[in-house]
Amino acid sequence: MLGSLRHRWRGEPRFPMTVAGHGRVHHARLSERSRRRLGEMAGTTPDEWGLLFVVDGRGHHWTLYSPDPEYAALFAPAAHTLDLTGDVFATKFPCWNDGWAIT
Repeated sequence: MLGSLRHRWRGEPRFPMTVAGHGRVHHARLSERSRRRLGEMAGTTPDEWGLLFVVDGRGHHWTLYSPDPEYAALFAPAAHTLDLTGDVFATKFPCWNDGWAIT
């Protein structure tokens, strides 16, 4: 489903995904390479990125980046399964990397 998206770093998370944590990171605090890549993939460079740390259906850890930190925070109150369509996922979380690291 997500394999055709150009908005990825390495690999891709698979549904279902369970939220394990969340956060925010200031765009300026990221490495120059990450700032450039996130801006290219998301089509925007917000002051702050929303982050979700998730476990996908295969048990792999992922960090999802959203240019809308308020939207990402909606998933924070409790660990639960993301109930999103592929289109909504790609729109709201256009970037990700494997592991629970902010790269």
